[in-house]
Amino acid sequence: MINLEVFRTGPDSANIEPLSGKRQWMDESQEKHAYRCFPLSLSNQLGWAISFPEDITFMWDGQITTSPDNVKVLQGEKYCSTGRGNATISFNTNLTFRTDKNHSLLSYPAPNHFVDGATPFTTIMSTSFFEGQLPVSWRITRAFHPITIKAGEPIIAVMPISLTDLHG
Repeated sequence: MINLEVFRTGPDSANIEPLSGKRQWMDESQEKHAYRCFPLSLSNQLGWAISFPEDITFMWDGQITTSPDNVKVLQGEKYCSTGRGNATISFNTNLTFRTDKNHSLLSYPAPNHFVDGATPFTTIMSTSFFEGQLPVSWRITRAFHPITIKAGEPIIAVMPISLTDLHG
């Protein structure tokens, strides 16, 4: 078993909780039929969800430059940064993770949770020595369309892993 510790490192930190098996699109399937797929339902619950307590809304102007001005945060500014440019938005989680030596934290899009117009980057961070806050960024793919992440919806899923064990 991998030891995982989480620390809040500032005000307005993100929330962390086990991933939920519920998905709105699955609720909307005929007679909620999507929940009958065991592999799908199981993967929905694999890992931990990072979310915020307030809605976040942003919009991209369609230009891919290094300027932070191409993405406008319309709501939830205290949780966001547009400094990376290139049609991306970053989230200030104010969460730090620590794992046992030689373990890492995999950050990936929450399984089967879809947001029209944007998607999280998948990353691996060596949390056995990295002491900064969890960096989370999304690539925006739909211009001139406000994108809202509702309060409590996952911005990313995380799971501790051992790359050594994985590559054996």
